Amino acid sequence: MTAQGFTLIEVIISLGVFGLIVSGLFSLLPWGVENVSKIKDRSTALGLVDAVQVELERLGFSIVEHGSKRLTGLYNPSGEPEDVINAEVRRLILVSPKMGGEAVLERVVESQQVRIDNKFKVSPLMISDELDEVVSELGGEIQFNRSQEEPVSLTGFEASDFLTHSRERWIDEKDRYFAIICSQFAKQPAGLGTPSSRHFHHPSNGYLALQVNIEWPYKVFDPSEPDGFKMIEEKYRSKISLPVAISR
Repeated sequence: MTAQGFTLIEVIISLGVFGLIVSGLFSLLPWGVENVSKIKDRSTALGLVDAVQVELERLGFSIVEHGSKRLTGLYNPSGEPEDVINAEVRRLILVSPKMGGEAVLERVVESQQVRIDNKFKVSPLMISDELDEVVSELGGEIQFNRSQEEPVSLTGFEASDFLTHSRERWIDEKDRYFAIICSQFAKQPAGLGTPSSRHFHHPSNGYLALQVNIEWPYKVFDPSEPDGFKMIEEKYRSKISLPVAISR
């Protein structure tokens, strides 16, 4: 009885096949890690709903209403509010770190809204478009940024100068991973002459419904930038949308 084994050629072929399988598996590893990260970010974004609700309630109805204004003539006693076309609308921007768990007002921006093919398009967020305050239709002044002692938003503040209650709200600029963009619903999103949205804001309502877009990554650490971070363009961000409402 003679002992039988593998020939040298068979061993070489086997090692070659094994190498192809292993290299194929390793090529899938970055893809798998990337997808796990995307799933985790999406799960964190979905979990921000309660934090957004808490922050909007903290800000109060007036700041949220004027900071997210999308309609004209809200307090006109002689007519209904109407969609703003080819003019400025406001968006209220909250931010959250990559780990989630909290949402804080960063700033209020004013952007151009136009209607193209019966769809509203709002210009991208720009840091230069931030608003400090506005005068309401009823004459009162609405402040989005207050003094260091009474902060509303993160604009213009530095963590080292904060008082104790303010420091707890601070999120460093490079750590503002999620942007939570809050705006009012359009009155006629499908076009002029179509039925009004049941979510559009009317001052007689006891609540304010908001269209919330959570986008990421918003800002990321970049030592090559003068401020140590860079803002990622909207077209490169992942996004989810959901409705939120606060009571008057």
